[in-house]
Amino acid sequence: MTPNPDLMMRACHGLFELAGVKRVEDGIVATTHCMYPSNSLVRVTVRGSGATIVASDEGGALGEALAGGIEVRNYDRALAHLVREQGLLIRESVIYTPQMSMEATPLAILLVANASQEVARWMFDHGKVKRARDFKQLLADFLSKRFDARVAHGGFFVGHSNKQHRFANIVSLDGERKLIIDPVSNDPSSINARVVANLDVKATGNPNIIQRIVYDDEDDWSAVDLNLLQVGATAVPFSRAGEVIERIASVAG
Repeated sequence: MTPNPDLMMRACHGLFELAGVKRVEDGIVATTHCMYPSNSLVRVTVRGSGATIVASDEGGALGEALAGGIEVRNYDRALAHLVREQGLLIRESVIYTPQMSMEATPLAILLVANASQEVARWMFDHGKVKRARDFKQLLADFLSKRFDARVAHGGFFVGHSNKQHRFANIVSLDGERKLIIDPVSNDPSSINARVVANLDVKATGNPNIIQRIVYDDEDDWSAVDLNLLQVGATAVPFSRAGEVIERIASVAG
C-alpha cells in the first residue's frame, strides 16, 4: 500500500504543540524540542503504509557527530544497548523503530528523538575529535562507511559542452543511477569551478544523475555565494548532509 501522510499528520495532532510537523512525499518530518550537542533540534522522519509506520532519525545523530569532527567508525555495536532499552533498532548508525501502529506515531517520534539525542551525546563523549576539521575528508569517510564499494572517490562525467568534469564523490545507487556528492570550499575559484562543472552536467538532462553540492556551514558564507551554488545543483549544508544522503538512498531503493 502507498504511504498516507495525511493519516500520519492526523495521528500527530496532539504533538503539534511540542514539535513542528510537515508533510514530505512519502511521510512526515517532525522537528522536535530535543537538542543535539550543537543545540540544533532533532528531526524525525516517519514513513509507512496501511496501518503501520516506521520512525527514523535518518542518520541525524551520526551527521551531528560528523559535523563536530568526530572520526567515523562503526558505532552500531557500542550503541545498540542505548537504543535497545527504548525498544529501538540501529543499523549503519541510523536509529529507527520496528513497525508500529499509525496511532503510535507521536510515541515513535519521541522515542527516536530522545534516542538520537542520547546517541549523539555518547559519540561526543566517547569519540575521538580530529584536531582540525576537514569537512571534505569527513564527508568522504561518511560516504565510504555508508556505501562501501559503491562509492568512488574521484570520477568523471561528460557535460553538455562535451567537456569532462571531475567530481570528488560518486555513489552508485540502484540500476544506472549515480549520485554526485560534490564538496565546495568557501573561495571564489572553488565556487566557480563546482558551479560550472555541475551546471554543465545538469544540462545533459540525464535523469539517472542526481547532483548535490555540499558546503561547510561552519564557514561564513554570503547569501550571494549560496544562491550561486544552487545554480549548479541543490546545495546542502554539511551539518545536514548525512540526513539528505540517507533520504536520497532510501528513495532510490
